[in-house]
Amino acid sequence: MKTIRKQNVLSAALACALAFTITSGQAQDVSPAEARAIAEEAYIYFYPLVLMDVSLKHFTNIEAGKMFARGPMNTFSHARTFPPATFRGATHANFDTLYSVGWLDLTSEPVVISVPDAYGRYYLLQLLDMWTDSFAGVGKRTTGTGPGDFAVVGPGWRGDLPQGLQRINAPTPFVWVIGRTRTDGPQDYDAVHKVQDGYNMTLLSRWGIPPKAITVKIDPSVDMKTPPVKQVEQMTPDAYFAYAAELLKVNGPHLTDHAPYTKGNFQFERTVAGWLERYTLLDLRRKS
Repeated sequence: MKTIRKQNVLSAALACALAFTITSGQAQDVSPAEARAIAEEAYIYFYPLVLMDVSLKHFTNIEAGKMFARGPMNTFSHARTFPPATFRGATHANFDTLYSVGWLDLTSEPVVISVPDAYGRYYLLQLLDMWTDSFAGVGKRTTGTGPGDFAVVGPGWRGDLPQGLQRINAPTPFVWVIGRTRTDGPQDYDAVHKVQDGYNMTLLSRWGIPPKAITVKIDPSVDMKTPPVKQVEQMTPDAYFAYAAELLKVNGPHLTDHAPYTKGNFQFERTVAGWLERYTLLDLRRKS
């Protein structure tokens, strides 16, 4: 409880620091060069969080089955063949595994990830939080290759899990699941597809009852054409930091991130937002 409370305090402090400006008298304590250095560190620190949220919207604002790695929340999207040489959906795509990808929405309840018996075949379902940290993995190396059911629980959820579910605590309310299943060439596709078809995501409230088709309400405001990396690159500095401040309200910083935003670095106690507004934003706009 003390750890959760401390994390919430740190998150609130970060959000407040980014959300409010300060008086000109306080801003004079920091030189333009110092302010720019702070802004650069802050940009780098928040980059994974902002990119993940843009990616989440980009990848889940689409009906199931229309495009690999894209589909509604709490569903898997499977690659049934190796990616072509032109594939740019990942920086370094594997060419000895078939991918299974999905996003978890844990804001209202846990989501159960079910896996089949892989009969010794290597596979990994990697779970990443909204800071891109890999916090858990289900697969041969960590949980074996037998069948299993894993309840991924978001921050703040209280309740009892049914017997037979193995609990995984997620640091953030949204999670990216990237699955890889070993594939020994195209001749192995059929066997791998059977394993992939055994991967499932189920809301806890629907555990043990017949599955219900998941639909998605398309948000026309989401840019589905521009790659997420480009969308982040095109943000103005003020839009970028405002976006980060909003995300901090629900995605608290890790306790191990304490050093970057203490006095020796970001100096949030003197309010980064004021320095950014006074010294940095216009300067960055002129140089962009």
